[in-house]
Amino acid sequence: MSASVVKVGLLGVGTVGGGVLKTIRSQQQKLSDRLGRRVEVVKALVRNAEKQRSVPIENNLITTRFEEVLASDVDIVVEVMGGVEPTYGYVRALIEKGCHIVTANKELLAKHGTELVRLANRHGVQLAYEASVAGGIPILGVLRQFLRTNDIVSVSGILNGTTNYILTRMEQEKLPYAEVLKQAQELGYAEADPASDVEGWDALYKTYILAQLVFGESLPLHAAERQGIEKLHLGQIGLARELGYRIKLLAKASKAGGGLQLSVRPTLLPLDHPLAQVQDAYNAVQVSGNIVGDLLFMGKGAGELPTASAVVEDLAYLLTQRFTPQPVWQESEPAGNREAGEKRCFCYLESKALRGTPDQVTHFLDRAGVLVEKQRIQYDWASVLRIGMIASGFAEEHKKALHRDFGIRAEVFPVL
Repeated sequence: MSASVVKVGLLGVGTVGGGVLKTIRSQQQKLSDRLGRRVEVVKALVRNAEKQRSVPIENNLITTRFEEVLASDVDIVVEVMGGVEPTYGYVRALIEKGCHIVTANKELLAKHGTELVRLANRHGVQLAYEASVAGGIPILGVLRQFLRTNDIVSVSGILNGTTNYILTRMEQEKLPYAEVLKQAQELGYAEADPASDVEGWDALYKTYILAQLVFGESLPLHAAERQGIEKLHLGQIGLARELGYRIKLLAKASKAGGGLQLSVRPTLLPLDHPLAQVQDAYNAVQVSGNIVGDLLFMGKGAGELPTASAVVEDLAYLLTQRFTPQPVWQESEPAGNREAGEKRCFCYLESKALRGTPDQVTHFLDRAGVLVEKQRIQYDWASVLRIGMIASGFAEEHKKALHRDFGIRAEVFPVL
């Protein structure tokens, strides 16, 4: 690494890559003063060299061939191209060459992080990934500070701005899911293919990374609970609200009794809960420590500049630190079986061809041992039954019996 210049390579000059370029240029003097060296982007890998970009970049810096980046004299490579292939192969090759890596790629880390951390340690290079979780919220750095004195019991939060925007608009404007999703795509909050966001994958990748940092291990992705928002509808959101709750896509990593739990699920939060107040495309992370108690961090979770800010902070941080090996990432299998019945849940029951009466339904649940805390019943002129209830002891067997005996479809959501 030159004594006067830090040479940076970019993999990807899309939204985030363009933001990284803008940030380095606009903060050039501050970075130079802080680091004692000038930071320069000297090579940028793109898919299409002719594409018009929102941020100007010199032609001699652009290449469509990864081999040119690998052969250049870059000190640090910022990976913001996303995806797993061919990104994984590129990052491996750069680490083996001895390049430090800064990445915002949560999918890559969740699927190959255990290997990449070991590889970086073996080659004596830094693998920095603050921007991979919650964009502009510096949650990973904060957690590293807390881990020096606190045992963290759980980390939970709203880790996907797209789904939070959709749920906010559905509740406030009473618009159906498909209509709000289209709005989100037009505004640039949602991709043309929104599956990673709305099916909960994006939030799960981030939760996996948080668990690795906090607990030194995580569950394999296939072993975590994952449920997205694509099947939520206004009936569920409305009844939850009448019962005093708001539905959020809640990500959670916790460790109790020796067992690690990882989940991303639509969850009911009391209206006065801090996370229930997080609206639109904002993210929030709540940390529970044995000494510090509960802390909440909130900010913009995505977008050009919030993510670019985290990338450039990572870049500056690793340039001021001596190399120390990272704790090795590990995966463990889930401990024990989940309980047959939800401890406390929101049960949403719906039937368009009810066999029986609402009273018979509630009587059946009472006799079956389901303890109902409170409920709202809607039974309109078209004989459509909707019941929302906060209950405990509701199990899969009850769901099957309701469908068989009453023609009722039941869905269950956790309650925080």
